Amino acid sequence: MSKHQTYQKLPPVWFIHTLNAFRTFLIQLNRKLFPGNVVLYEQFQYFWLLPALYVAAKLDIATLLKDEPLKAEEIANRLNLHPANVSRIMRALSSQGIFKIKGDGRYRLNGMAKGLLDEQGSLRYMILHHLGPVNWNLMSNLEYALTTGKDPFKDKYGKEIYEFLKDHSQENALFDKSMSNLSDIGLAPILNAYDFSKHKIIADIGGGEGFFLANIIDNNPGSRGILFDAPKAVAKAPAMLNLHQAGNRITILSGDFFDFIPGPANLYLLKNIIHNWDDEKSAKLLQNIRKTMGAGGRLLIIEMVVPPGNAPSLAKLLDIQMMATMQGGKERTGKEFQTLLEQSGFTLTRIIPTIAPICLIEAKKSG
Repeated sequence: MSKHQTYQKLPPVWFIHTLNAFRTFLIQLNRKLFPGNVVLYEQFQYFWLLPALYVAAKLDIATLLKDEPLKAEEIANRLNLHPANVSRIMRALSSQGIFKIKGDGRYRLNGMAKGLLDEQGSLRYMILHHLGPVNWNLMSNLEYALTTGKDPFKDKYGKEIYEFLKDHSQENALFDKSMSNLSDIGLAPILNAYDFSKHKIIADIGGGEGFFLANIIDNNPGSRGILFDAPKAVAKAPAMLNLHQAGNRITILSGDFFDFIPGPANLYLLKNIIHNWDDEKSAKLLQNIRKTMGAGGRLLIIEMVVPPGNAPSLAKLLDIQMMATMQGGKERTGKEFQTLLEQSGFTLTRIIPTIAPICLIEAKKSG
């Protein structure tokens, strides 16, 4: 890796997976010691936590507490809120480890609350997007997906999600920022797990404003990049690339990846793209990449992989979001990825785990 690398060095994957396995064992043991209905009621209580978390994120209470701890009354006065109800919200969040109350009654930031700050490592916009009115109301329509097999989002809002976002600029901006939040927290695990330096030209397909690619190129001075997405998606890319001092080594191109893919490149990236589409559309995209990929090229799909059996998995829960939001969108198992790749003219070479829920699914052209 480059001497200019700025990403955080992380513990080895095996160590994190061992800790997670032990944590899962303790959680399952705890649940077995209590009646099932009691455990279920405990899970249900997050219904009250999540709206409180959304309100705290929307009002940006974390930023208010960044410089100094404050009492609930002081928070209310500075934000023109109802003091008693602010106290109740803060008490509830603190009881779940989000913020911390001091002995003198002042609330301060802690590790989880820092995730609400609008800075590097933030989840604020992801919380605002997923817990906001549009998505919250959408989840009440989940039954529609089960009874019809059709798109609950279109049924609820009259159009598919990307058409909806085009017509609602504020929601579109929030969606983009939430994706940047996810890219930010997933960056270090990806850069620690894969050696990008051996690829001279790296093309990020559907790369948005270029945060992910800019960081890869910045950390690998021997590589150049191609950023490709729809015209509106790359509109803010120049500013992002310059911010990361990668603008002179990345070419920005726009278009529809179902029509064509630019290239050739040595490595093609698809980060959280395939799960938006059904197998037919995903295969079309992959085939377009295969057409322009040169000899020895590689494809890297960066997504969650659904594990088998009863193993707890964020991918299994995120799959419910995909069911509600994207017609045909879904999280896939390793076998499903392998089948999709083979049908598209690729051979799966390896699935690389990271310390995050995401995996790196590497493939090469078949034949």
